[in-house]
Amino acid sequence: MAVASTALGRPANATVVAPLDFDAQCAHADRVFVGTVRSVVARPDAASPGHFETIVTLATEETVVGAVPPVVTISLAGGEVGGIRQWIDGMPEFAVGERYVVFLEPDGDPPLISPVVGFNQGLYRALPDPATSGRVVVRDRTGAPLGASLRVRAASAAATAAGVPAPTPTRAAPVAGADEIDLGTFLAAIRAARRP
Repeated sequence: MAVASTALGRPANATVVAPLDFDAQCAHADRVFVGTVRSVVARPDAASPGHFETIVTLATEETVVGAVPPVVTISLAGGEVGGIRQWIDGMPEFAVGERYVVFLEPDGDPPLISPVVGFNQGLYRALPDPATSGRVVVRDRTGAPLGASLRVRAASAAATAAGVPAPTPTRAAPVAGADEIDLGTFLAAIRAARRP
């Protein structure tokens, strides 16, 4: 894992993490919730002099897995303080006012440099669907649409939860928004993956 500290913004090496598929992310998560970011504050890390930490505060909108309080505060290694930026390549980034589906690891001592499952893999953005008014879709942490296999899995899980036959993938002409997973379907897939 590469760590960089600079005032000039020189690039760092890539961070290497083991990939986790959706089922593994669901299995590893101690808590999963939908929340909106209220604040993002970088500061010196009191437990590790010379290093920074970024404190992200989210208001919980919906709890999916585990016990989640109304306000969740998470700490990520790195940040920018006084014009000096310390970062770890691939560290999850949060923006004030944005909605996310967050998968969190169990609390540890010492705490992880990123409490997000799979370092950054268990962070998803909940965004207004650009193709359909009023619909909220889930995308990966960078804002890219989720892969086809996860879309099929999520649709199947949501259908099972609703007690209807799972949809069968077809090669029909594309439909606006069909390459997106809506928030409710995504959350149903998480709940289905967590069932024994």
